Amino acid sequence: MTVCISHKKDGVKAKTKGARMKIYICCHKRYQTPASDVLQPIHVGKAASNTDLDMLCDNTGDNISIKNRHYCELTAAYWIWKNVKEDIVGLCHYCRYFNFKNDHTKINKIKPNFPQWSGSTEEIISPLFKEYDIVLPTKAGSKKHPKTIYDSYKQEHIISDLDVCLDIIKEKYPAQYQTASKVLHNETWGYYANMLVAKKEVFDNYAKWLFDILFELEKRIQKDVETRNTYQQRVYGFLSERLMTVYIALHPELKVKELPVIFVEENKKIWHKYIFRYWKTKTFAILGIKRRKNG
Repeated sequence: MTVCISHKKDGVKAKTKGARMKIYICCHKRYQTPASDVLQPIHVGKAASNTDLDMLCDNTGDNISIKNRHYCELTAAYWIWKNVKEDIVGLCHYCRYFNFKNDHTKINKIKPNFPQWSGSTEEIISPLFKEYDIVLPTKAGSKKHPKTIYDSYKQEHIISDLDVCLDIIKEKYPAQYQTASKVLHNETWGYYANMLVAKKEVFDNYAKWLFDILFELEKRIQKDVETRNTYQQRVYGFLSERLMTVYIALHPELKVKELPVIFVEENKKIWHKYIFRYWKTKTFAILGIKRRKNG
């Protein structure tokens, strides 16, 4: 079901004239998406899809849409880098959004007031970029069973791919190798989900660095990638989630704002459990404040 998609499929020309910012929602199937001047659905992997989602597509202009099977939402990131001119740009997913206004991390459906409720409006977002350069998801990791970014990748994916990434960084950006290796082998929390909102210059610099590494990696491992199962073929998307944490460590001059991510939860049991715990925590916090005031 689509709540509202008023965005046409006219490629690069579909950008709203005079718009100061756009956050692109990566979509690969029909799904509920919010309508907003800021939030713009984009069909990723359109070059290999026969489905018409009636929205902006990533196979226009300078694009790598055909690589979506391996690059996932990065085909939209590349498209934004090469084709978008807004001052502030971003990337999220059809079931994951930034929460600019409150602390909720789950919703059970996209309602018409979602942009206002989540703060996904120019009025809320613009002031952030007077102080910050980039917005990222709150760092994720495990407190009970901490694993380094490297060990976590080794457990879930093919670790030689990350090793080759480090080799490429050492070759192309030797001054960055020590920091990159230290982050991957020592940090247990990182920026995941391939979501960001940034000043366009910051977004472009990150994309230039990221794709320089991934395109070289593709030359070296793609023959093997083609032999893998469907999940592990999404290698470049998986790697970029780890490389974002590396990039931020390499650029301490960037002012980073971390925000919670809202996940659209379709499982009713999980949703009801979440909402019960959320309001229980809120209630206890309020009671705690009252007790301190009365004490």
